[in-house]
Amino acid sequence: MAARGGVNTPGVKKLLEAEARAAETVKRARNQKALRIKQAREEAEAEINAYRAQREAEFQRNQRQHAGNTDDVAQRIQRETDEKIKAMEKRVADNQEEVIQTLLKLVCTVEPRLHENFGSRK
Repeated sequence: MAARGGVNTPGVKKLLEAEARAAETVKRARNQKALRIKQAREEAEAEINAYRAQREAEFQRNQRQHAGNTDDVAQRIQRETDEKIKAMEKRVADNQEEVIQTLLKLVCTVEPRLHENFGSRK
């Protein structure tokens, strides 16, 4: 009975060796899995960075294209605004004397009369 329960029996040794090999195999598999996950993460990060760089380049190119258009639009708007201001100033200059005369006539011409409510008190 002592022979069966002993640690030195060939069957137990084989089981312990098999268990050790299995543990080593599981350890290698876990290490390989961790390595694959790390590589996948690095590949994904590189892919994301490449995509980000591509989109940034497209954005910069688009900004340069529209920046020129924005300057042209701003210049056109400024030119149109200046033209409208000049046209308004000309109309003011053309009508200034007539407006002054009309205002003076209305202010200086006094027509005395009773207020409309004054007669209704009776």
